[in-house]
Amino acid sequence: MYVVNSWKIKGFQAEVPHERILKVILSPEQGGTKNVSIGMTLLPPNSLSNYHKHDSEEELWFVISGRGKAIVNDEELQIEAGTAIHISPGEFHQLVNTSDETLKVLWIFAPPGPEKPFLRR
Repeated sequence: MYVVNSWKIKGFQAEVPHERILKVILSPEQGGTKNVSIGMTLLPPNSLSNYHKHDSEEELWFVISGRGKAIVNDEELQIEAGTAIHISPGEFHQLVNTSDETLKVLWIFAPPGPEKPFLRR
């Protein structure tokens, strides 16, 4: 067993124009998971993540708090606390915070891998 408190993880600070904090909570390197990794994106008010894709990993999003929109390929979806989204490998995606509060989104990768650049340093 491995236990971690997400609020104790400093996270990786991404720079402008895609300013956000990325926290890896559990992964093969941090907690010994085998088939998944889990983390959190903290997106400040009126900011956005980069538009990107993962060639071989599924990504799941679950909005913890805040509101905004998710862009998956050409579709824009309004999101708020309680929204869950599945993103298939190869689908382009982006988070946009359209509110005046931090957008907190839990993410899961299966298989793990894309989180490696954001591991605690």
